[in-house]
Amino acid sequence: MLQRLLPLVVLLRERFPPAYDLLVRLAKRFMGGVFGVYPRTLANEVGAVTEILRSSQWNMAYGRGLAHERLENDFAEAVGARHAIAVASGGVALQMSLRAMGLKPGDEAIHQVDTCSATAMAVMNAGVTPVFADISDSTFMLDCSDVQRRIGPHTRALIATHMWGNPENVSALRTLAREHSLKLIEDACLGLGAVVDGRPAGSWGDVGVFSFGCIKPIQTGEGGMIVTHDETLARELRSLRHWGDRTIEFGVRDATQLAWNGRMSEILAGVAREQLRGYPRHLKEVRDAVGEFQIFLEDFPGLSLVLGMADSVSSCGFTQAVLRVDAASLGFGKTELMAELTRNGVANWHANFELINGLSFFRSGGWRDWILRGDIDRVGKNNDGPFPAAERVYAHDGVGLGKMNFLSLGNRKHLESVLRSLTKGRAA
Repeated sequence: MLQRLLPLVVLLRERFPPAYDLLVRLAKRFMGGVFGVYPRTLANEVGAVTEILRSSQWNMAYGRGLAHERLENDFAEAVGARHAIAVASGGVALQMSLRAMGLKPGDEAIHQVDTCSATAMAVMNAGVTPVFADISDSTFMLDCSDVQRRIGPHTRALIATHMWGNPENVSALRTLAREHSLKLIEDACLGLGAVVDGRPAGSWGDVGVFSFGCIKPIQTGEGGMIVTHDETLARELRSLRHWGDRTIEFGVRDATQLAWNGRMSEILAGVAREQLRGYPRHLKEVRDAVGEFQIFLEDFPGLSLVLGMADSVSSCGFTQAVLRVDAASLGFGKTELMAELTRNGVANWHANFELINGLSFFRSGGWRDWILRGDIDRVGKNNDGPFPAAERVYAHDGVGLGKMNFLSLGNRKHLESVLRSLTKGRAA
């Protein structure tokens, strides 16, 4: 059914957007399981929100035993950290973490060049300078040797991103950070549930940051979390999310540094806690489906799953399933593959994001207006590139398959059917 229906839906989206929007709303409400709709309720989100709305406390600023505190306890346990701090978004989580760990204007933080541009924006909004590094051809994440080459006198932090829920090489990056006395931040915004050498993603660094926004593992509309093993750092972070006011954590009405409103509403905390409760079952279903797809790919020598540092699907989070494309073996390249998937209504995207240094803000030099200190010319030369591995992955080697392809049997079978038809067509 989906083989015939989804191409018609694509045509409807292009020619009659209002009708398409109506169809999507109806499908989400009445056929969510068939179409693999996500986000979706994973537990008792509606009941949790109703309880909070009937209470007198919708804001986290005052009171004890509130929804965000229960969420923090559950989240810390889930990711194997001593402390969790609920915040307004993953971007705010990154900004607060840099500031709380003492980074200041002129300090630099290294991260991969083809992660989401939100990373570089958050680093800059914390007053810190982003320095881009290339990726590994095998993991599609940071190349540790390239990171080593880009460490300079102003480097103060490394940001390791668990792209699309694939585990990053945080063990090697932590060793590198310690050798150079750098802070290690795990960007696990897409990585909840990923496992590295038996430990959850987010539990390896000085801090781990998570997001509950769009396309994230659990979703509340917005919101995020910071985890750490350091009690002193946790108290500082809780202070920073209240414009730096130290009344709650330190018993004195004072502010010691520039801060934000980084609070999460109680309503979002209630939703996030229920999403977290249902997430293990949901993640298992996704992993099982991707595992079946991996077996299917054995008949396609030009396509293979990229799992980061993992050796099996059981260690990945799969907010997107990442494919490596070998055009010579497959008989056609990434561009043709993505076009055919799109034409048939199969959700797909690039394996990684467009290179950040190619965005107008960075390409034009506009970023220089916002860097207050440091060796700006050295940073500019570094960030101008080249980044050959990231460039290859974006142009030729990497394709991402949206999570919804693995949220219903019909969606996965449709994906497999499209791939089978495409390769047969080329063989003919």
